[in-house]
Amino acid sequence: MVNKFYGIGNMKSNLAKVFEILEGEIPEDFVSIANDLGGNEILWGVSGEFQGKVYFWIHDIEPGDEMGNMFILADSFSEFFNNLYESE
Repeated sequence: MVNKFYGIGNMKSNLAKVFEILEGEIPEDFVSIANDLGGNEILWGVSGEFQGKVYFWIHDIEPGDEMGNMFILADSFSEFFNNLYESE
């Protein structure tokens, strides 16, 4: 469940602030675009083989390797966005 998408501009949770906070925590091929209620992140691949894909990053699991705590949600942002719906 998506809690909020990060915005741009002068707001508490903007992309630049989140990028600074998560620098060194998430793999460098990704940018966090949203979070869930538990503090996990929704990441968008920005380079390499991950470019354009959307992943779920679980913050409280030790990865073991760089991607051990990440799971693919969609092969594109459009696919991810089109699968969103409002819960009842």
